[in-house]
Formats: sequence, C-alpha cells, structure tokens
Amino acid sequence: MNITNRKGTNKWGPAIVACMAIFIIVLDMSAMNVAITNLVKDLNTSLTTIQAIIALYALIIASFMLIGSKIQDIIGRKKSFIIGVCIYGVGTLTASLSANAGMLLVGWAILEGIGAALMLPATTTIIGVSYEGKDKLKAFGIWGGIAAMGSAVGPIFGGFFH
Repeated sequence: MNITNRKGTNKWGPAIVACMAIFIIVLDMSAMNVAITNLVKDLNTSLTTIQAIIALYALIIASFMLIGSKIQDIIGRKKSFIIGVCIYGVGTLTASLSANAGMLLVGWAILEGIGAALMLPATTTIIGVSYEGKDKLKAFGIWGGIAAMGSAVGPIFGGFFH
C-alpha cells in the first residue's frame, strides 16, 4: 500500500525527506570543489591530497551504491536510509572538525560516502513506492529538480562559507 492511501499522514512527507537528503548530498559534493584552496591552507596539506580525497568520495559513493541498494532489500528502505543518515551525520561532524587531511578523508570521503551510498538508493525507492500515477511523476520531477538545484547552489555555498 502506498502512502497516498493511508489516512493521517502527510502525502508529500516521503518526497520532502527524499528531496532534503538528495539536496544535502549533491550540495556537499559540489561545494567541496570550490573550497579546495581553503582546505589546502587550513589543513596544511597539498592540492593533490585534497583532490584525491574529493575523488575518493565520488569513488566510494559509486562503489557502494549497489551494496546500499541491496542492504535496503535486506533490512528495509527506512532502516537503510536512517543508518545512512546517521553515518553521513557522523561523517559531516568529523569532516567539519578536521584538523588534518586524514580526518577529512575519514569524515568526508569514507563516512559521508558510505552514508550517501545508503541514502541515495533509498530516496528513489521511497518515492517509487510512496506514490502512484501523476503523483509519482511529480515526486520524481521534484526530486530531480532539487538535486539539480543542490548542484547549482553548492558552489555558491562553498565559496561563501569557505
């Protein structure tokens, strides 16, 4: 049964949660590329090291995406998503407190990458099973638009905050 048939629930709640997750993940990816110079300076490291950490983040997400999708089949999409959010949150905290490139590697590339790999497939599945017909099309359209907006806004945030 999809969520649109349940009484007492917010029809667009699952889409809002999925859109917030995709926005943060995409924003974080694009913001980091703008902050490279400041990261090199702040963490007293080299440009090559920061570029490697950024590349590892993308590689970890890509490598674990199928595993994240399979994990949601085993433990359920909600539990997979929540575990992904928790791992991503710990990674964000670690990355924001980074005193050196090693901490950034663990927090941003590894923990946030694994968290995102658990969250991303769950967002599409949550939308896919929560809506039918035109509502499903609308939810996926909004999800894609929010992802694009995160990609566009990320460099602005990255430049502003770093």
